Amino acid sequence: MLIEFIQSLYDQSRPLPENQDDYTSILEDIEYFHLSATVYSLLKQQGRMEQTPTYFQNQLKTEYQAVLYNNLYIKNQLKLILDTFETNGISAIPLKGIMFAETYFGHFSARRTTDIDILICKEDMEKAIECIQELEYDTEGECPAHHFHRSFSKSIPHSPVPLAIELHWDLLRENSSALEIEQFWQHSSPLADYKHIKQLSEVHTFYMICLHGWKHGMDSLKYFIDIIQAIHVLNHKIDYDALFKIAKNDHTLKRLTSTLTVVYNQFPHLDQINSLSFNKKSKIWWNYQDIRYGDRQSVKGFKNLIRVHLSEYDQFKHSMVFFKRWFFPDKFEITNLYPPSIKHKKYSI
Repeated sequence: MLIEFIQSLYDQSRPLPENQDDYTSILEDIEYFHLSATVYSLLKQQGRMEQTPTYFQNQLKTEYQAVLYNNLYIKNQLKLILDTFETNGISAIPLKGIMFAETYFGHFSARRTTDIDILICKEDMEKAIECIQELEYDTEGECPAHHFHRSFSKSIPHSPVPLAIELHWDLLRENSSALEIEQFWQHSSPLADYKHIKQLSEVHTFYMICLHGWKHGMDSLKYFIDIIQAIHVLNHKIDYDALFKIAKNDHTLKRLTSTLTVVYNQFPHLDQINSLSFNKKSKIWWNYQDIRYGDRQSVKGFKNLIRVHLSEYDQFKHSMVFFKRWFFPDKFEITNLYPPSIKHKKYSI
């Protein structure tokens, strides 16, 4: 029911569910994917909150308020970090998170955020790490040579889950594409009154969130909503033909078209906003029941993983790099796959 419910939120020609009993399962799925704040905000913006049951409204509001306080703390931490980078002459671009919520959802509290991601020039990484550590963030373990970010964390008041920060120098793993990160810097623009802090262009923001969703196997409805919201906000500003040329050059075209295929198949009204030029029925692999109730460690989950990494890399050599890392993981990846003790679960956004 959640897919149909989200369809009715974005395609207002579709009515909200009339059966009051349906909202119990819808609410369970909303909470499973941590979408309460977004659904609450969309219903309020559309003036349709009163069309839902009272218990549904109350639960969404409770969750929204929790996200509001959490995101406010993260927003203040982000500003502190960006101000510190600005003072130290470190160029930086905030990715996703608070900035994305404010720009594409209308308010910093309209999208649940649990961490801070910032793009840093590789030559500035050591200087940026020193700044982060001076702000009392602790380094989170080792970083494998092929990875593309460093992780840090700090306890959040009244929260069992610490605030994580990832400093990126790239967006994809080494040798998994030909993506040139410099293009993201070249097309960025100054953020507010900053000199060294930038914001991604609209095209590169959209490109990034599509790649991010693919990287996570589109295993949450939050990745769908990020892409759908961006399409609604940007409308025809995204030239798909031009974007696909960029992706072809970066060897990420299959990843991009696969992700958009899945999103457009589940939410066909998007074709009326910005249509895709290829056959969207040819690459259907995503299934809601699998991500909601399936086991990624099952035989079916393993087969899907193999299928994705055989068919959705533009070059065979990139698939082979993945399989090499899969069958011969380094110490870092073994620790993450089989941790010595139960850790908090960090939800990447």
